[in-house]
Amino acid sequence: MSAFAIRKLSFSYHADTERPGLFTDFSLDIEAQRVTAVLGPNGSGKSTILSLLLGYLRPHRGSIALFGQRLEGYSRTELGRHIGFVSQSGSLPFNYPVLEYLLLGRASRIALWETPTRKDLEAVKEAAGKAGIEKLVKRNVQELSAGELQLVAIARALAQEPKILLLDEPTSHLDPANALLIFRLMRRLSQEGLTVLFTTHDPLHARQAAQRAVLLKQGRLLFSGDAAEGLTAERLNTLYGVSFQEARIGGEAFPFLVL
Repeated sequence: MSAFAIRKLSFSYHADTERPGLFTDFSLDIEAQRVTAVLGPNGSGKSTILSLLLGYLRPHRGSIALFGQRLEGYSRTELGRHIGFVSQSGSLPFNYPVLEYLLLGRASRIALWETPTRKDLEAVKEAAGKAGIEKLVKRNVQELSAGELQLVAIARALAQEPKILLLDEPTSHLDPANALLIFRLMRRLSQEGLTVLFTTHDPLHARQAAQRAVLLKQGRLLFSGDAAEGLTAERLNTLYGVSFQEARIGGEAFPFLVL
């Protein structure tokens, strides 16, 4: 089953929609309850895909379906209940207490001026538990390390109780130990039934964390399918135009860049 189904989508940032755009007749399925990595060079359309899936951008032609229903058929509140999003920003402008920041994830389920209920607090507690940040909830967000802040941002998205989690380069600011925490969390969430889609520049991260891979180059789909099949040195050489090789670990091939 597809969580998202993109069909014959065309999109351009140009005002003149007749000019060649970033995507033309683009089709893609995102499989439900799997971890999918989206890779590609700068300007290939990775962040644009996320914005289209979130409804922040509208395609000029074609359609996007969310669990079989066209995206425009959902209200913003309904989309907020289906899709959690974690941006790549590594900081927050305000020094929220972590608990209050997590409660912002309940915005799609709390009416304006309404006080959070026990159910909201329980949802936040459960999200904090899934992300492993129970010990951080009494701290302020600006006291946190980059790794802690990213886990808190994921917990905020999980507090929405979404069916889908979208993450824009979730490990770009993190050291290997914290990146590994994120990878394990994404895998565990998919095993619990969540659909996870993340963008990355790092093929090794994608190979370690994802079950599915999508390769984009200048708005064209080069590959969509099993991550082990897609993230080969040959495909990555074509995608990035640089030299990759493969190391075999436990019978599996993992790509690495050759200087």
